[in-house]
Amino acid sequence: MSIAGPIMDANKIKSMINASQEDPSRNYCFVLLALHTGLRMKDILQLKKSDFYQGEEISSYLSLSAYQDPPIYLNPQMRYLVDKYAESQSLEADDHLFQSKETGEPISRQQANRIIKRVAQEHDITGSVSMHTLRKTFAYHAYRNGIAISLIQKRLRQKTLMSTKRYIGLENLQTNRIKIDVRF
Repeated sequence: MSIAGPIMDANKIKSMINASQEDPSRNYCFVLLALHTGLRMKDILQLKKSDFYQGEEISSYLSLSAYQDPPIYLNPQMRYLVDKYAESQSLEADDHLFQSKETGEPISRQQANRIIKRVAQEHDITGSVSMHTLRKTFAYHAYRNGIAISLIQKRLRQKTLMSTKRYIGLENLQTNRIKIDVRF
């Protein structure tokens, strides 16, 4: 069994974002929400339209009590995608965002995994691709963009900094020497 690592090629992620703007489907919305937030699958599957909106407007922050520190920011791309997808599906406030077409209940974990694999295959992402791949990708790119590992640890809801570093493959990464130079 191979271990899933993060998607390091930002161009492949950008191609998914570009494709989602042409087709704001459930599949792209699911995968990109996971990539942009680092949420666990069970949390994403339970999301309702009302978690994203304040009245008629989509909010900049996802409203989830379990994720308040740090809160989940939805960038303009993600807000646009969720809004277009919810509109295309005519979702009501209490509807699950990612619902089965047959039952109206959240899609199953198996269906979510099929979606992840299908989108990855469409964008030439090889290897073992799973929800962990998406969470690791979120964390890896957040770290590479200067987000403190302690905030990433909180988002991933992991117990130790070392486990977070190991999870996203940073334990062997050479770090630059940082100068914290405060002068008055």
